[in-house]
Amino acid sequence: MEINSNEELIEVIGEGLLWDIVGDYIESDVKHIQTEISKLAYIELDNIQKITSAEVLDSEEFVITEFLEKNGILNIEFEMPAIIIAGSENEDVCFRITTVCTGTVEIPDIDSYDWQSIDFEDMNKDEILSYSDLVKIINVSYEDTEADDLTA
Repeated sequence: MEINSNEELIEVIGEGLLWDIVGDYIESDVKHIQTEISKLAYIELDNIQKITSAEVLDSEEFVITEFLEKNGILNIEFEMPAIIIAGSENEDVCFRITTVCTGTVEIPDIDSYDWQSIDFEDMNKDEILSYSDLVKIINVSYEDTEADDLTA
């Protein structure tokens, strides 16, 4: 695959790399997810505190909203609408969370890494995650969040 500019690189890695890397990060971001849904007055705090795991069940298009090139690094802002299933280890609580994940990541630019040698389209998720050292997650936030208690 030939990539000739940072703009082309961002198009390729948005769905080919960042979608999986950010999704994996969200699945380990249980404390932040708990904090976000604790803002919802209709969810019992005791149940929120029981959450031990999260899984991105579905996510729509990974959208790059802006990027900045500086000193061989691309600072990328993104949006990723998602449905997350969060629950407890013993399955006595389970929430279906609808949210828009927004955030910032950094990757090497086209001149700082040999992106030409990688074809993310032909990789499975585990293969893609093996490249997670190329992505530095600066922050992830959850906006327009709603949660349904599936155990109620």
